[in-house]
Amino acid sequence: MSAERKAADAVDWDDLKGEFGLSEGETHEVDRRAALLLSEVRAHRLAEVRKRQRMTQAAVAKVLGVTQGRVSAIEKGAINRSEVETLAAYVAALGGQLKLVADFGDETLVLG
Repeated sequence: MSAERKAADAVDWDDLKGEFGLSEGETHEVDRRAALLLSEVRAHRLAEVRKRQRMTQAAVAKVLGVTQGRVSAIEKGAINRSEVETLAAYVAALGGQLKLVADFGDETLVLG
């Protein structure tokens, strides 16, 4: 990075790729890991909502008809995204963007 760039300056991802000389494979890996991290953060936010609503993982599991361990995995971001990704790809093919939003009345949570 150039010395004159300040830490608070916004930098475009395409500029950074060029500046660091990332290959296409490296860029893909960075994008994949960023998406994974974002997924984990969003899933963790679901756990925060659950806790604010004073629900246990076991209570959520009972409502969903799954095990408490499955709820724990969901809250850690370990979910099967294939169906959502297929739907997102379909929407993208039509020129749109799929948005997943959880609405809890007093707050909303963007999931994807």
